[in-house]
Amino acid sequence: MKSTLQILILLVLMSSNALFGQMPGGGNQKDMLKMMKDIKGRVYGKVIDAKTKKPVEFASVVLLWYNKDSAIAGGFTEDNGDFNLEGLPAMGGFRLRVTQVGYKTFEQKVYIQAPQKLEQDLGNLAMEIDPKLLNEVEVVAEKATFQMSVDRKVYNVEKDLSVRGGTGLDVLKNVPTITVDGDGNATLREKSVQIFIDGRPTTLTMAQIPADAIERVEVISNPSAKFAADASGGIINIVLKKSKKPGYNGMLMGYAGTQDKYGITGNINVKENPFNISLMYSLNATQTGTTFGYTDRTDYNYITPGNTLDYRLDNSTLSRNRFQFARGSVDYNINNRNNIGISYNFVSGYFHSDDKQNFSSLDNSGAINAWGFRKNLNIGGFTNHTAQLTYRKTYPTANKELTADISYNQGGGPATFTFNTYNSASIAGSVYDFAPVVSTNKGLSGNSMYTAQLDFTNPYADNKKVEAGMRLYRKWSTFDNNIQVQGPTGDFIKDTTQSSSYSIDDMINAAYITYTGKAFWDIGFQGGLRFEQTYYAGKLLDKNISFNYNYPSNKDNILFAFFPSVFLSKKIGTKHEFQFNVSRKIERPNFFQAMPFVFYSDARNYRIGNPALKPELINISEVNYNNVFKKGNFLSSAYVRYHQQPISNYLYQSPGNASVTVNTFANGRDQWRYGFENTLRVNWTKKFTTTLNADVFYVYLNSGIIDGQPETVSQGWSYKGKVGLNYTLPWSLQLQVNGNYEAPKAILNGQSRELYFMDVSLNKMVNMKWIFNLTLSDAFNTKQHGYYISTDTYYQEATRRRESRFLRFTITYLFGKFDTSIFKKMGKKGGGGSDMGGQGGDGF
Repeated sequence: MKSTLQILILLVLMSSNALFGQMPGGGNQKDMLKMMKDIKGRVYGKVIDAKTKKPVEFASVVLLWYNKDSAIAGGFTEDNGDFNLEGLPAMGGFRLRVTQVGYKTFEQKVYIQAPQKLEQDLGNLAMEIDPKLLNEVEVVAEKATFQMSVDRKVYNVEKDLSVRGGTGLDVLKNVPTITVDGDGNATLREKSVQIFIDGRPTTLTMAQIPADAIERVEVISNPSAKFAADASGGIINIVLKKSKKPGYNGMLMGYAGTQDKYGITGNINVKENPFNISLMYSLNATQTGTTFGYTDRTDYNYITPGNTLDYRLDNSTLSRNRFQFARGSVDYNINNRNNIGISYNFVSGYFHSDDKQNFSSLDNSGAINAWGFRKNLNIGGFTNHTAQLTYRKTYPTANKELTADISYNQGGGPATFTFNTYNSASIAGSVYDFAPVVSTNKGLSGNSMYTAQLDFTNPYADNKKVEAGMRLYRKWSTFDNNIQVQGPTGDFIKDTTQSSSYSIDDMINAAYITYTGKAFWDIGFQGGLRFEQTYYAGKLLDKNISFNYNYPSNKDNILFAFFPSVFLSKKIGTKHEFQFNVSRKIERPNFFQAMPFVFYSDARNYRIGNPALKPELINISEVNYNNVFKKGNFLSSAYVRYHQQPISNYLYQSPGNASVTVNTFANGRDQWRYGFENTLRVNWTKKFTTTLNADVFYVYLNSGIIDGQPETVSQGWSYKGKVGLNYTLPWSLQLQVNGNYEAPKAILNGQSRELYFMDVSLNKMVNMKWIFNLTLSDAFNTKQHGYYISTDTYYQEATRRRESRFLRFTITYLFGKFDTSIFKKMGKKGGGGSDMGGQGGDGF
């Protein structure tokens, strides 16, 4: 109605202008021009394929001035090819330009004149295929599937149709050299990796990142001096798509599975310059199902020489866990080259584990002389809060930038363990049932941590740049473990021997510098040096015992604070690339390894951390070769790792009871690991792809002398393999099969058991909006961890399962809309256009 009234007034003014245009002051002419500015034009239409007549979605539509390339409005076509440009000048000549990858550019003249041609339907705009451009795009995509740069291997995700609608875990399963187990843990050569997003550590899991949001995955098996020195297992850097398309997009996902598994996830991102707002929430509940395991143990020379005691334990475990994650972030563009952002994460969890055990002991003759039952109940929870402030400044020079961020993290929670043990024995032919033994372990933990980081990148010539930065890290942790045993009167008495209360102060200050350029014979070169000051102090508050380490503390350990790295790369043509790298790393004790918290897994075994652990120093070197051929690529790597004072599992007999085994961690003397890894990926057809990975390696472990125990050496060859199959079935069903096998490998005083399992999934996307996924994890229910230990005093073997086979069904809905004026519309009743021409359409 308002537009109609404005047009009528315009007609009156135009008529009046003919009569009074020569009057002094020209008042009516000014009124007409002012009114013209308030009247907006509109053009709309549909973009189709000239040959198939099908809609061309997500094509760029831009309206330009007739005589120059200045844009008036722009947008993108919807799923059905429709476009709509609003807020246009009421009069003038223009050019409409439509572009899309694989098509020839389409241009058409457009004239807008109020009131007759204020709104125009341009009809169906037919775009023709550009064979030359399409072929070039296909060739580039094929070559770029897997690439190597001077310090990392890059896997491009955008062209991988098999992961559409999936999660980051689906992406990693297709990345050569990366192994993803049934629990969603990513490993690189049997080492846990750190997950980064856009070059920064993250609390998100790969299951919480949509595959469609990922542009590429960077596998950094030997991180340079730019990264923290404790990234000894490697880094997986997830680079998200940097779409500048305004509007909103998001995802809603829900799943349900066997063993009472269920969960929901939702996220939304709203972007219009200068703001970018993101919200996310996820709830996951899972039950492992009843899992089974056993422990067999034989003690030699038990009590008296020549006397043996055999012990057998069978356990069944049922665990229930529930976790929730929430995240909110806001980015603000101060101007074209300065951006600030703030984010907040909240994580909470609840866990409940019920472990039932039946055990028995046999004497020399094989007769059962003692037996019993034990029930272990573990109930606990935790919360975690993280806030982060970021700043980014760019410069007119390409890739020159300054970034700074500071974050604060606080968390903790309670945990209660209850142990009920019922013992019986046969003595001189008579059976005795002893009174139940009840004990509890009530723990409470808390921690606070802050980090601050500053990075500067300065490219000063072609293919040359200098990077420098610094990082501050400080963490305070407190733990209180109160172990009590029920007395004869029913009262609980504190066990002062095993109870503990302690605090930990952990600090790391770091600075680095790297140089990237070209060496002789056109060899790419990157050299860097990182300095890290490490301070770790722990104190047993109730026993007045302290422990600490500090690098560097004197001239003898000054070298433990420097971490150099060197990377070389050489390309031969477009299909061959060689790479060499070497670096020094450190692996510090983690929470569970250092925590002096007693956990009885059964009556004959308990686990406890070692707060006196020292960091493990690691030297890593690799030689890589990558060959890209028409239907895939072949990647080969030879590597070696040398560990000084390695942190290893260590088992010993309890000094107070020789029949009890203590499982803890200790620093050995040294460890070698070297191997040869090969990955072959072949796209046999457009529907069938295989990925084969094999890693053959040698492990040498030397325990050194620990607690007066003699030196132990374990060594041997081992191997592991991975097979991935992707096949497109009729009706565009995506079938994915992943098989894994790990042969036994050397551990201190023994070896691990072999491990093998297979996962199968079906995936179907409908209309680029709905994704349906059905996954069978551990299809043959074979995933079982275990070990064999043999010493002069005992032999022990054990198996455990973390989770049994399960089936999960997931439904995902993707939504979104291109819109350049979403915030303006939120402030206007009934909506409205924008100066750039809002473009709607689901399927973002």
